[in-house]
Amino acid sequence: MLLNNFHKIKYCNNQAFTLIELIVVISMISILLAFSLPRLDISFFSDNDRKISSWILLNVKSLKENAVKEQSLQILNIDIDNNQMWSSSGPVTEETPKENEYQIPSGYRLMDVEFLNADKVTKGICEIHFYKKGYSDKALIHIEDNDNNQYSYLIEPFLPHVKIIEKYIEF
Repeated sequence: MLLNNFHKIKYCNNQAFTLIELIVVISMISILLAFSLPRLDISFFSDNDRKISSWILLNVKSLKENAVKEQSLQILNIDIDNNQMWSSSGPVTEETPKENEYQIPSGYRLMDVEFLNADKVTKGICEIHFYKKGYSDKALIHIEDNDNNQYSYLIEPFLPHVKIIEKYIEF
């Protein structure tokens, strides 16, 4: 009688997972986790490096989109002497409001801005134009920190993103 009860209990408990099912589920979770993790290469930049890079990346993309959407000239203004950047619609005058103004953090300085087939701008205010047909000036923005680490931000005329190079490059 005891043996009969044992067999009933053994065959009635079919609610466990097999080893293959567990392996499949764990591997699926691992694949999903691998795609959801943030990119690790961003951790090599310091916090201020990330802030500067994020501001430049987001504003260049935004200026290119706004130029096409509003069918007007958009400008990224770079004040090398005062370590400031801001965007504007149309040419800059003293009455032009500074939209999205950004002060470069202390410990960093704007070195220069270089245009393709033009001289470097090392002083004053420099303008990078974003045209209503969707392209922009090809430019390099050079920034240096207190440890003499230099960064070059390459703005391509027909691409929406900015390439970040961790050294000083020229055209």
